[in-house]
Amino acid sequence: MSATVEFFDRTMMEAMALLAETRRYLIDRSESERKGMPIETGLAASMESMRLVARLTQVLAWLLTHRAVHAGEMNLIEATRPDRRLGGRELCLNTQGEDDVDMPEELRNLLGRSLSLYRRIARLDEQAAQRATDQLRKNELTYPGKGAS
Repeated sequence: MSATVEFFDRTMMEAMALLAETRRYLIDRSESERKGMPIETGLAASMESMRLVARLTQVLAWLLTHRAVHAGEMNLIEATRPDRRLGGRELCLNTQGEDDVDMPEELRNLLGRSLSLYRRIARLDEQAAQRATDQLRKNELTYPGKGAS
């Protein structure tokens, strides 16, 4: 259990550090970089900045939910309800910004790192959902007829 807690703490620290770095970039450099770009590129950079924030928001929400599981405040089945699963997959797994050489290098770097983190959490989300499904099946086998009305 302590390895799991350490993993969540490390991953949470990584996500928070990336969020802080993103915040600094968006406040200090993003707007000035977009001023020198063609309007289409500036708009694309703005959209990619929103994708970056969406990825980090989804990851942090997922990590907080699963930290609650490990703290005993919520069970895995509750944590893997559809509204608590990692969201925004269609938006967050889109990679067009990382490959766009017209995007500022720092933004592309942040996008790549956030995508890597999001993908790791997406794998963990799938594993957690599978464990919850297995627990439900086990409970149905252990308590036949439970939930039947």
